[in-house]
Formats: sequence, structure tokens, C-alpha cells
Amino acid sequence: MKRSITSFLASGLVSTALAIGVASTPFNAFAQDPSGVKANIPFAFEVGSKVMPAGTYTFTKQGEYIMLLRGSDPHAQILAMVRPQTSQNAPKVGTITFTQYGDRYFLHKVSSSATSTAWDCPTGKQEKELIRELRNQKATEVAVNITPTLQH
Repeated sequence: MKRSITSFLASGLVSTALAIGVASTPFNAFAQDPSGVKANIPFAFEVGSKVMPAGTYTFTKQGEYIMLLRGSDPHAQILAMVRPQTSQNAPKVGTITFTQYGDRYFLHKVSSSATSTAWDCPTGKQEKELIRELRNQKATEVAVNITPTLQH
């Protein structure tokens, strides 16, 4: 009983610390572009347990580990957990990368030419289950270029 109370309190403290960390992280939506980056995704794709329809999406950082994906349809939006991965140089062209298994696509990475940091999406439960089911089938990486934004 005492152990479960201690565990409960510890998890509450960790959750509070994460919430404060996310709230206090400066808004840095892809360094130079506060509106995020846009891409036209020509196929339905999965983020976590949600299937997002094909369409144009804006990817906006909401904190160090959170990204908002917003489609043109008001129901096509989701917050995704991401992990920053920094490389030495920014890519010449920003891309949204998906992992494809047959006719299913899973969001894998978001990168922008404005920064050397890319944001990886962790493998979700549905993708892990599919990997187990398909054992010998290899995944394919599919990249969609980010739509360039015009400077005003």
C-alpha cells in the first residue's frame, strides 16, 4: 500500500515536471518559420492510433517533444509526441517521412531546411503490431517534400 502511494506521488511529480517543461519550452516552430511547415500528403497515414486522411497538413512544434499536425479538415488534427534528432547540417529540402507497410503509412520523421534538427515519431502500438504480423515483409520509407513558403 505504502509503495503504491509513493509510486502514485512520484508519477504525479514526473507528470507535473513534464507539463512545466513543455509549457516553459520556447516556441521554436522550425526556427525561422513560426507558422510551421506545410506538406501535401497524397495518402492517408497513421499517427499513434489515429488515421489522418490525405490532404495538406501544417506541422507546427508546440514544445520540445510535441508537434501539432493540422489538416484543412477541422477533424484532421492531432498532437504527436516527437524526439528531436540533431545533425550537423540542415537538409537542402525539408521532408515528411513515412514508413510504409503495404497500403498503410505511419508518420516517421519531420525535417525542415530551416534547421539541422529533425523530429522523429516513436513507433506506436498499431505499427508494432503490424510489424509482428508481417514478420518478413520489409518496410519502405516514403518521403514527401515540404511545400516552400513565400517570403512576404
